[in-house]
Amino acid sequence: MTLSITISQQIKAYNLAACPTLPEFLETAYKTQKSLKKNEQFRKRIEVIQGFEFNTASTQIEESNDQQYIVAAGLYAPSIKIFETSQLSMKCSRGLDSEIVKFCILGDDYKKIAMVCEDRNIELHAQYGKHFKLRVPKQPTDMIYNPYNCNLLVSSQNEDITRLNLELGSFVESYTLQQETGVNCLSMHDQLQLGLVGGNKQLSIIDFRSDQVVQQLGVSDVTSIATQNLQVALGTKEGQIKLFDLRKHIPIHIYQHQYRLPIKKIVMNDDMIVSCDAKILKFWQGNRLFTNIEPQSEINSFTWVKNSGMFLLALEQPRMGIYFIPQLNAAPKWCPFLDNLTEEMEEEEQQTVYDEYKFLSYEELEKLDALHLLETAMLKPYSHGYLIHLKLYLKLRQQKGLDFEDYKQKRIQQNYEKQLEAERISKGYVIPEEQPEVEQPVKQIDPRFQKMLKDNDFTVDKKSEAWKRAHPSEVKVKKQINKHKR
Repeated sequence: MTLSITISQQIKAYNLAACPTLPEFLETAYKTQKSLKKNEQFRKRIEVIQGFEFNTASTQIEESNDQQYIVAAGLYAPSIKIFETSQLSMKCSRGLDSEIVKFCILGDDYKKIAMVCEDRNIELHAQYGKHFKLRVPKQPTDMIYNPYNCNLLVSSQNEDITRLNLELGSFVESYTLQQETGVNCLSMHDQLQLGLVGGNKQLSIIDFRSDQVVQQLGVSDVTSIATQNLQVALGTKEGQIKLFDLRKHIPIHIYQHQYRLPIKKIVMNDDMIVSCDAKILKFWQGNRLFTNIEPQSEINSFTWVKNSGMFLLALEQPRMGIYFIPQLNAAPKWCPFLDNLTEEMEEEEQQTVYDEYKFLSYEELEKLDALHLLETAMLKPYSHGYLIHLKLYLKLRQQKGLDFEDYKQKRIQQNYEKQLEAERISKGYVIPEEQPEVEQPVKQIDPRFQKMLKDNDFTVDKKSEAWKRAHPSEVKVKKQINKHKR
């Protein structure tokens, strides 16, 4: 089965989009002039959703509330694609005039979609396609939809938040906040009907029932927001996720991304917090790291498929990412066959051999001054340590000077062995010749010991195993003498 598996924190994540697509297989077969019938990778390929890609890259991906459709935005040219999960294929594709900054699914399915683009236009799409297009006064940065009053909120690079009422079909009075440097992101708390506005200096909370700012938190450089019950998670430009209680001004906990890149999106689900920057997708459970996913391309956005362990990633590559973590939850209801595939993979699991890698513990990394490589693609967590490529390991040793120290110790040992050899030769070691046994003169024996000397238990047998073990040097000399005579 062609499935790429990444293991982090002893949690397995299956990459379901690692296999080449059908056009790529056909192109390879045409270049190599080889039939695909004997291609084992082609025969065992897995393509969860057909045509799940854009020409250049994807920027945003979302799932509809009824779980029947997946909507994704990408380029180039700027377009939006709608995939039907019951058919595991694309339903339609719509071209746009400008790149999408953010889109919102207004209903439970794909029939109503609002998009704000970089050319300051808002496009409203219906089931048949584009329905209406209008322009906003400032360059947009984010957009959210409030279903309770049908207001579409668009933030910009100034302190105003533009409101478009879709029921009236006209703009209403904008929100004016104390965000002189602009608004970076917007979010809505569905249960409390609160709007959260993140800027470069603070976080403002708006009560949609009174249209007033009810609270402010002194958190600067907020780039993403997620809410759940009375908790709110704020992502910053420094790669931190600060978890707050809405009733307090002090964070409950702070999570840190090692790359220290701006947090692009956060999702909260029960006791699990999922956050991503451009390099990595991290899973936090409680106060500890659960696992992480690090694709080869940069991450633009992601979505967690409801009631499942599947994640869809918008990446800086033509193909969008599909990852499945069985330990989080089961497969989505529209592709239940994934559970059987992962079970088969567990049964047929083979031990991976790392011939070109060197295993290092944390202490050995400290000796090499390589702690800065942690949480990067150059180190692979394995067992109680890390795996590093052999070439990089040798380069680090050379920079640290450990190769010279090993060479120095080997030279000292060689010189010492040569000196011992020279001393042994200079002493002229000669194998002693076997001396004939000479009869000892008969002495007068005390009559008290005559009985003991005649007892066989007190006789010394030089051929017995016990005597040879007690006199190993003498036995060795006799063997050398016999060998010399031959």
